[in-house]
Amino acid sequence: MKKIILILSFVTVLTACKESKKEDKQNVKTETYQLNSETAIINWTGYKYTNKTGVKGQMQTVNISNNKVGKDISEALTGVEFSVPVSSVFSNNESRDYKLKTLFFAIMDHTDLISGTFSNASNSQGTISLTLNNETHDLPYTLDVKGKTAYLKASVDLNIWHAQPALASLHTACELLHTGTDGISKTWNTVDLDIVLNF
Repeated sequence: MKKIILILSFVTVLTACKESKKEDKQNVKTETYQLNSETAIINWTGYKYTNKTGVKGQMQTVNISNNKVGKDISEALTGVEFSVPVSSVFSNNESRDYKLKTLFFAIMDHTDLISGTFSNASNSQGTISLTLNNETHDLPYTLDVKGKTAYLKASVDLNIWHAQPALASLHTACELLHTGTDGISKTWNTVDLDIVLNF
């Protein structure tokens, strides 16, 4: 009789352990990521003078769509679409912002919005299919992930999007302001992006 009681007790303990393990597995939650569309920050730097002096600014409005959940940041970012109204350009200089809106972006073809889609994202790099001046080209970027924040850097060559007329228009308006101590006026075709994405 004692043997039977011992066996039953042993079976009961084993069963309880198995059920406990099942409950533990059910309570384990897989961490997921999704872009926080309200906190995306797009900083830009244009350049003037022959020594390539930076002029910094920001796009103050970013619209995010096709925002999805992923098992990591790269999966969450791939396929995300965005649009940026060019009217939201801000450089803390009212005169400069007016010129950028009316003598740069307004010269481009169908560029009330700059838009794009993230593709081929990894935890260190990827590509944006970027539409500007009514043309779409791939823009490579690097990604530095720290916790749940990704710092994206990219360099836009405006010549690839055939924006030379818009750049020439801006340069003409800013010719004196873009003349350095060497007497040469220069407006660069490169715009660097520094984007902060929170997940």
